[in-house]
Amino acid sequence: MFARILSILIYITMSIPLTLIGILFVISVIVLPSKMNTFGRLTSICVLKCLFVKLQINGNIPTDRSLILMYNHSCFIDPFLFAYSSPGKTTGITAIENYKLPVFGWMLKKWNAIPIDRSNIKNAKKSIEKGEKAFKDGYNVIILPEGTRTVTGKIKKFKKGGFHMALNTKAPILPIGSKGAFSFKPKNRWYIKPGLVELNVGEIIEPSRYDELGVNGLVYEVREQMKKLTGYELEE
Repeated sequence: MFARILSILIYITMSIPLTLIGILFVISVIVLPSKMNTFGRLTSICVLKCLFVKLQINGNIPTDRSLILMYNHSCFIDPFLFAYSSPGKTTGITAIENYKLPVFGWMLKKWNAIPIDRSNIKNAKKSIEKGEKAFKDGYNVIILPEGTRTVTGKIKKFKKGGFHMALNTKAPILPIGSKGAFSFKPKNRWYIKPGLVELNVGEIIEPSRYDELGVNGLVYEVREQMKKLTGYELEE
């Protein structure tokens, strides 16, 4: 009951600050588009603080080279967690439905996020190709290999598009486990439980191992790292 009452109070009292943060972000990006990633990180930490999320990053994400950053997907706050934690020039592949959301869709476009329509194989392949180009242009590329949020708390089976992208570009993969966001607010619960969210940085999988592992081996290794980093079970 306390969590429900607290959620209502947070939703009511934080609606105005969150709206103002969104407006300031839009103005900032229009005035200084070259600072998009910086504004994105500032906006993300402001949103998380307004929702009383304490973020703790365990480990370091290298800044001396571009990477494919793979996160598990468990909560609506994930984009803010990932945008804040990702260093340097960063973009990501996101479901095409997110592009249709008011304000947030506009933010994704300005961030140069790559929409993917998984119901259309031909278009999905084009999106992966855009991700490959972004990596070659020096961007980190965020990929959520589960595709959608888990509803059970378990790590879902992975889509393989991001792994083919890694093989095609010889891009190192860095798994990062998000722990605590599911407890904050799972997909099928309306109220939130403010608290600690950890991003646990895993071990880089180097391209020198790709011939040995292949796509299925990469999928297995990233899922196993995710399980270890989050403490969550794997969905069969």
